[in-house]
Amino acid sequence: MKKIPALVVGAVTCFAAVACTSEQSSGKHQIDADYATYASVEELTEGSAGAFSVKIDKIVSRECDDGGDAEGHGGEPTNSSEEDTETDTEPSPNNPGTPPEGIEGGDSPYADCLPMRFYEATVEAVILQPEAPVTRGPDPVPLGKLIVGNVDTEAVDMEGASPLTIGSHMVVYAEKLAEADHPGIDSVKGDLWMPLGGEQGLFDVDGNTATARSSVVTSLYAGGSESDPAKRDGKFTTDLEALKQVAQNRS
Repeated sequence: MKKIPALVVGAVTCFAAVACTSEQSSGKHQIDADYATYASVEELTEGSAGAFSVKIDKIVSRECDDGGDAEGHGGEPTNSSEEDTETDTEPSPNNPGTPPEGIEGGDSPYADCLPMRFYEATVEAVILQPEAPVTRGPDPVPLGKLIVGNVDTEAVDMEGASPLTIGSHMVVYAEKLAEADHPGIDSVKGDLWMPLGGEQGLFDVDGNTATARSSVVTSLYAGGSESDPAKRDGKFTTDLEALKQVAQNRS
């Protein structure tokens, strides 16, 4: 049984998160995660610390998140128990072992960690204004660039997660993790923004059209409405102004 590291537990808002891995023919581990469900834009808005229309510019780092510890990176992960520490001293089919080549992190050859990618994104429009300042390093900076995290889907297959593409435009409904909230990640300084509910918090943008990445999201408002925009290729589709209107209605 493999635990999701602390960063991912918080970031995808897993309820009683349990993740099991199995080796696939592709050589990647399959990870099953118990996400919270966000069936509407309204629910995503209520659960997010901020929402932004962004362009994904580049990968800034890849790192294997092991959860870290209260004293800083290294040592026993915060989500490990004494029993886990004893049983994880030997490699096993459910332990990823040494992080994949090119990924930093992992405190031992048998580290219990999850490969992650971190992207720099340019904010093109604010959908939901964050309440607290955005920081890069120790100081607040003008809202213009964000670091967005995502499971490294080239290294593992994770249920409910899909890749981010360089140059793509999307809306990200996100949870904000301050630097103290992601001790298992050394390569990101300052705030880290994680899509809410995995790909539920992602909308692909084409012009003014926003299409939900996840089939779980089906409407603008909880309960749905006959006035909701039609679906495109089985996915809920709306526009940026409608997303902003839902954010303005947030109490």
